[in-house]
Amino acid sequence: GTLELNLNGFPRAAKTAKSCDLGMVVAASDEKKISIFQQKRVRGWWPFIKAGELTGKVEAEFHLVTAEEAEKNPVGKARKEPE
Repeated sequence: GTLELNLNGFPRAAKTAKSCDLGMVVAASDEKKISIFQQKRVRGWWPFIKAGELTGKVEAEFHLVTAEEAEKNPVGKARKEPE
């Protein structure tokens, strides 16, 4: 399945894998969508969809940082190993 997120307006994440379902993407109204450019940090669960069916789930965390912050703390360096 796939999950496409418009960074200006994507569905709010589910707090748990159990509460992550197809409906949160299909029925997401503009009021329930969030923008990474306003939130700066988003974490939670999103569903993968193929042919209108739930095919999987992913837990993700997104951080919007400035170029200076990215240079100061590059991704993958001085980080803990994945759990």
